[in-house]
Amino acid sequence: MTVKWIRRIVQLAALFLFGWLLYQSRWVPAGGIAPPTFLRLDSLVTLTTLLSRGPVVLKYLLPGIVLLVLTAVFGRFFCGWLCPLGTCIDISDSIFFRRRGGQRPAQTRPRWKYYILAVVLVAALLGTQIAWLLDPIPLLTRTAATVVYPLGLGAYNLFINQAGPLLRHFGIYLYPAQVHHFSLEIPVGVMFLIVLGMSFFARRMWCRSFCPLGALLALVGRFGIWKRYVTERCTGCGLCSRACKMGAIPADRCSQTDTAECILCYDCTVCPRPGAMQIGLHLKMSGGANPATDTSRRAFVGALGAGLAYGLLVRLGLRRAQVHPKLIRPPGANVRDADGSLRRMTEEEFRELCTRCGNCMRACPTGGLQPAITQAGLDGAFTPVLVPAIGFCEQQCNVCSQVCPTGALRPHTIEQKSQIKLGLVAIDRDRCLSWQKGNDYLLCLVCVEHCSYQAVVAREDEGQMRPFVLPEVCVGCGQCEHGCPVGEPAGTPSAITVSRLPSA
Repeated sequence: MTVKWIRRIVQLAALFLFGWLLYQSRWVPAGGIAPPTFLRLDSLVTLTTLLSRGPVVLKYLLPGIVLLVLTAVFGRFFCGWLCPLGTCIDISDSIFFRRRGGQRPAQTRPRWKYYILAVVLVAALLGTQIAWLLDPIPLLTRTAATVVYPLGLGAYNLFINQAGPLLRHFGIYLYPAQVHHFSLEIPVGVMFLIVLGMSFFARRMWCRSFCPLGALLALVGRFGIWKRYVTERCTGCGLCSRACKMGAIPADRCSQTDTAECILCYDCTVCPRPGAMQIGLHLKMSGGANPATDTSRRAFVGALGAGLAYGLLVRLGLRRAQVHPKLIRPPGANVRDADGSLRRMTEEEFRELCTRCGNCMRACPTGGLQPAITQAGLDGAFTPVLVPAIGFCEQQCNVCSQVCPTGALRPHTIEQKSQIKLGLVAIDRDRCLSWQKGNDYLLCLVCVEHCSYQAVVAREDEGQMRPFVLPEVCVGCGQCEHGCPVGEPAGTPSAITVSRLPSA
């Protein structure tokens, strides 16, 4: 078996592991939660989070630092062997975009990913996270969590509906799954299709030109000791250049290798001449290895300026805008003070840590965690928001804090949830059925029945039973708002609602 085939097997295994870990990151009443391995292995997530928040979150990000060190030593192997989005692109390219009779052209210029990386890092230094938009691991996680997973469950339910009678005839009983849909799932799906569709113009065009994680690993790994080495036996036939999916071998100088672009995929081993080239351990920059990057100094300075401008705009302008009263963050958005008590994060702290991967949303058992659209402004797009009208925060669940890769949602126990305030609950007495007068009065205590914290109680008032909220007990989980019948049909405001804490 050739190294190229071994690499393909490793790629598929890594993609399967990515999907399995994502599936396991869900709430099970008695069971462990799979760690967000790939997200913590993402070196760009590591670097931007450290720039935004400092070493206080270092314990969450050690795998990303390890990957950077290994890349500096061995080269940019992650992109060719382990990146799940790169594998998806390879599969899509092989199925849809490979032309008959040959490969697509090897050269693609310019490589904008280095300028994108500059913008991302400067913005992170000013406390603004924008890496999530183009970083491949959060991008794929977000797509899988909010688009692929709901579609998969929908397909499963359709299969159950059609094949259920036949399966039951053979003693096989399958039951439909609950499907939670997410706002912004269409834009997320379209973005993923655009990434795959770029292969129409060149193989792995996304990786070559736009991926900021690839740019970071390229800069770090271009002096790696594991590289392509060309000898004097090379005849310049160009087969290796045409086979290179990253354009790392110039078409007019196939004896040269741009080590920053080489992902060690071994596709160039199609060389028919024995001994003309090899990939292996080479300590010196020889054999055609070229560590230079195809960048413009003027464009790079412009990218730094763009990152600085956006970071200042967000810090001084966008974050000063009034936030939406229904901007309710998950219970994990808390920090532990020196005395051991829990307090809510500020919006700045939370946004600087959140990588917008969507992992917490997919793991939420009620579907109440949704991506923010306008509630948090431009800088807070796709951060998780609790929407009680869709789903409440389950009292016996803390999975969102366990699947967060960066500590934006800090781990907490079930017992600590009663200490974490999510929002304020208020009853609209003009809309509440039990607060009406005379013939309009209807005995409705659904909110009392739904509240698992016993924070909404029924008391006699003017000879009638009415609901009252106990603020010192209520955590703002949204069970009452979710169950309120006044909120039906969907979209109608409930008579009891949760609003944002004024100090959070």
